Amino acid sequence: MRDYTYLDAGRFSIVNIYRTKRFDVDRLDLNWPSGPEHRDFVRGFRMVDHEDGNRIFIHGTDADDLIFSMAYLMHRDDSKEADFEEYIMQCMASKQFLVTEHKKTPSSAVEEILH
Repeated sequence: MRDYTYLDAGRFSIVNIYRTKRFDVDRLDLNWPSGPEHRDFVRGFRMVDHEDGNRIFIHGTDADDLIFSMAYLMHRDDSKEADFEEYIMQCMASKQFLVTEHKKTPSSAVEEILH
């Protein structure tokens, strides 16, 4: 597997930070632009849902929210893989990356994490 990808004629290095059969969360850093123009996306994350074929790119404040929430969820004593996957599904559906902004439903494992 290569450790780079091209987006809008810029070469980005890829570091995978989370992987399951369904999801990949990759860190993307611009390391080789093919032109002098300023790029909007220079550093951030790519979330890929392999079942739905959905892919989103996150940068700026959303990227900060995503990495904070991932660290928070992964380092809880009572964290489970299923809780983390539900968080990623909610992120991809709602485009809200901070765990406290997710809607609380009675069947939501994220609700249990928040309380």
